[in-house]
Amino acid sequence: MKFLPRAFSRLEKVILLVSSLVIIGLIIIIGINRWISSTEALPENGGVFREGVVGDSSNLDSQIARLVNGGLTKYDSNKNIIGDMAKSWDINEGGKVYVFHLNSQFNSEDFANQITSEGIWKDIEVSTPDLATITFTFKQPFSPFLYTSTEPIFPYGPYKITKESKSEVELSARDDYYAGQPYIDKIIFRFYPDQDALLKAAKRGEIDGFATTVDAETISSFQKFEMKLPRQLTIFFNLSNKDLQDVNVRKALKENSNPGKALELRLVTSSNQKNVDVAKSIADKWGKNGVKVNLDIKDNVTLQKTVIPKRDYDVLLYGLDYGEDPDPYPFWHSSQISPPAGGDGKNLSNFKNVQADKLLESARQEFDFKKRENEYAQFQQILNQEIPAFVVEQDTLYYQVSKDVKGIEKIIGSLESDRFLDVSKWYINTKRVKK
Repeated sequence: MKFLPRAFSRLEKVILLVSSLVIIGLIIIIGINRWISSTEALPENGGVFREGVVGDSSNLDSQIARLVNGGLTKYDSNKNIIGDMAKSWDINEGGKVYVFHLNSQFNSEDFANQITSEGIWKDIEVSTPDLATITFTFKQPFSPFLYTSTEPIFPYGPYKITKESKSEVELSARDDYYAGQPYIDKIIFRFYPDQDALLKAAKRGEIDGFATTVDAETISSFQKFEMKLPRQLTIFFNLSNKDLQDVNVRKALKENSNPGKALELRLVTSSNQKNVDVAKSIADKWGKNGVKVNLDIKDNVTLQKTVIPKRDYDVLLYGLDYGEDPDPYPFWHSSQISPPAGGDGKNLSNFKNVQADKLLESARQEFDFKKRENEYAQFQQILNQEIPAFVVEQDTLYYQVSKDVKGIEKIIGSLESDRFLDVSKWYINTKRVKK
């Protein structure tokens, strides 16, 4: 009878149960580790990326240009120009003729029709030798055009707009995107009244990314990227104003010293918070030197469509986008004054200088970079002497993205929307496959 089995005590049962659970747990952990070591995580289609934007949909066009559009060319991660809609190109006749060979998905006649009907690139002859080739012919050599060809103007980007409301805009991935369907299914832009509201939304997990030109607080669950923009926040003096035609007055305003005469100036800028803050600071400094400044804040649409075309300001605080190519012709040549010359010229100071015009005309025909650089240096000396404008600061784009979003190594480019240059490589979802 002494060899008959006995019942386990309560303590022994507990010990046995715990031991069994530990052994099972160890087996599971070992199995998971072996599975992880023998597999790798790869991007998988799906997921939604939500980006916050200060303002409303009127501020969005420039932000999403790279998402819904593409260029003939684009920049790689080292800022070299590579093919986008075009797979290759040739530059002929000393820079007068540019020939782009398109990817097989595109029709050159569609590109040509858009360029001519929308007046995208002016003073240029566009032809289509065949459906896979588009040719641009200039009257004179035009060295900046390869950089111009990176502009995202053709409606064949990785995403398309599918929903719009006052509070947000939704984009969906194109399954027919020539470079392959992006991993992330949807990108949603949500609008906020100011940067404080934007940051609070990020902390609450309402958005997965946001971009600012002010170095805002870093969100702990976000990764942060920086991109130097070739955009200079600049004060432009309207030289049509008689009070501003004296270079000594302009020099005094630039140096925040007394201009020596009574002045009342209307300073116009956009409703962008950074611009408003800088404009207030400038108005305060000039005010201390006896200049009465009437600060006039305009929304972007009014500024772009009404104020700037009419040159309706005495002084304008505005971000000047030079792009990757340093060609200042569109911003300073006298042919770009509007009005009275008409058109959409970007000479915001109504600046006229014969020698400056000659240098700008010569530089954009020069393919020797050192010679071109020398002509730009001479032009800059003229600007420094005449002071039709002065640079306040150069912009930096600060981009914060949730750490749940993978595939972003760095952001490069010359436009704010260039942060999305490699968006088709971003991903949120993953799957594990055997190595």
